[in-house]
Amino acid sequence: MNLDRDRRAALCSALPWLTEDLAEQGRAAELAAAVRAVLADVPVLVAVAALGIPQHVLDETGPVRGEEPGPGDMIGARPRAAGESYRCPDGWCSLSLVREPGGPVPAGGRCWLRDRALLVTEA
Repeated sequence: MNLDRDRRAALCSALPWLTEDLAEQGRAAELAAAVRAVLADVPVLVAVAALGIPQHVLDETGPVRGEEPGPGDMIGARPRAAGESYRCPDGWCSLSLVREPGGPVPAGGRCWLRDRALLVTEA
């Protein structure tokens, strides 16, 4: 199940450019149907099979950062700027993107699958 959460995150991240590419090919309705299927808990690879999306696109969510520090990852006493972590609003997928201070908002701050604002926490 965890693998499908990662694929949901990858699909969500890729949705803006997939929408553009498939719309140019006249296949926007097919993508919309695949998104509806994913939202209905159909496994991602099954839902998007007919779209011809390479599997590596759905197996790579990009950098997942902002996890809890591990042993030996001591935080120094020196103040430093903290970034923001943008996460799936309800934990439905594994999306976790970090915005460095002053940097662009990842994914436009939106969950593209559910059309909701991403959850913002300190990274």
